[in-house]
Amino acid sequence: MQLPTSFIPQGFSTFITNIGIRDTTDTNYAQAKRVAKAIVNSPLVKTAVHGADPNWGRVVMAIGKCENDKEINPELVVIKFGEIHVYPSGSNDETFEDIRKIMSKDKVSIHVSLNIGEASATVWGCDLSEGYVDLNSKYST
Repeated sequence: MQLPTSFIPQGFSTFITNIGIRDTTDTNYAQAKRVAKAIVNSPLVKTAVHGADPNWGRVVMAIGKCENDKEINPELVVIKFGEIHVYPSGSNDETFEDIRKIMSKDKVSIHVSLNIGEASATVWGCDLSEGYVDLNSKYST
């Protein structure tokens, strides 16, 4: 999908695609979107994407911030970077480098399944780079 340039943030370097909930099984659309936005809006996830750091713990932390969604069970959650499962299976030295390659692309897909229902949501975001911070901290509106 190509976004109009008016939707692309100034100063970003990596586009996070499909971050959060996609083709998954969540209780309802509102919950799926809430969890997806928690992930895409997390500064730690954004900086991990910028640094090509496949730290799935940052995604888990963002999901955990959805404290009002009591039915989320960490034992049911599945997280993939690209097509590589990173949680609950984790990664080893071989997959770590493959995941870093995925995280180094201009578009990074993070897929999360909560496995608690039948709804899905897809959200878009961007990384948090030095250029983004520099550009957006130099002016006042």
